[in-house]
Amino acid sequence: MSDLHLPWSFYREQWSPYPPAPKGDYLRDKTVVITGATSGIGLQSAKQLADASPSNLILAVRNVTAGEKVLKEIQSTHPDLQGKVIHLDLASISSVKKFRLILERNRSQCKLQMTDMKERTFQVNVFAPFLLTCLLLPLFKRSSDPKDLFVGSDAHVIAKEDIIEGALASGSVDGQAIIRTFNDREKYTTATVYIQSKLLLQMLTRSLIKPLSSLNITIINVNPGLTFTNIGSDAKFTLSLQLVYIFLWVMVNARSAKKAARNITSASAWKGGSQDYWSSCVPTPSENTWPYSYKGIRGTEIFYEEMIQEVEKISPGCTADLK
Repeated sequence: MSDLHLPWSFYREQWSPYPPAPKGDYLRDKTVVITGATSGIGLQSAKQLADASPSNLILAVRNVTAGEKVLKEIQSTHPDLQGKVIHLDLASISSVKKFRLILERNRSQCKLQMTDMKERTFQVNVFAPFLLTCLLLPLFKRSSDPKDLFVGSDAHVIAKEDIIEGALASGSVDGQAIIRTFNDREKYTTATVYIQSKLLLQMLTRSLIKPLSSLNITIINVNPGLTFTNIGSDAKFTLSLQLVYIFLWVMVNARSAKKAARNITSASAWKGGSQDYWSSCVPTPSENTWPYSYKGIRGTEIFYEEMIQEVEKISPGCTADLK
């Protein structure tokens, strides 16, 4: 962990006091769809968003039984809240598409081809959120003041641009350069892919702001900060002094999921338009300046084109409004 050279802004953000969660019924007559709502930030966000009086709360979760338990708990304190639990596994493209069809309640409209990515972290953190955004565009367009929130991370600040630049320099194969590089389970460690995935999500958000804003859809990439969650629970670890150091470092610097969720709820209440980075409950300039450089701008354009092409293979025509 010590070789990550985390900027001072990371510690400043982690230890800065947050404002309380927004008050009022700012979600009245809205439908809220929240992923990962059975634990951690997703669970706490679901509870806080329920306080904003949405008309309908949809929990998109891998474990439906756990989701039903969460919904029952929330409805016990919000008896007028309509709710539903729908299975969604972002590691499965098939699951993402079935989720969309359930929301649409029309299984005859969508012809889809299903091929999961090889690299799970890239699919869950980058491709699946983008695919879900594309598939839900018809619902967004029929909504009043729709918002699309990505869960980013300040980890993108320490992402090394040479990996993306190297992918571009290696050239495109079958229309892919960046996706091909990261869709390889053997090429990089999970930690490296996680950090890079958050930079790629930052790049995607920047690309989506213009087309989504033209559709009156707000998109915000939210950094909840380092948080006590079950992230990494599926990883295998070997006991070492470095692992002990990392554990102690996290224990000292991580915040509670309840506090981290205020970033989600504050962004949900925001009325000031799309933001490519949201941190400490306010719009915040990213400290990673590479996306603003010539190579970064070009890399962002190429990556966006690759993602559009990949989604079109899965659901032809669904990205028409995003080109």
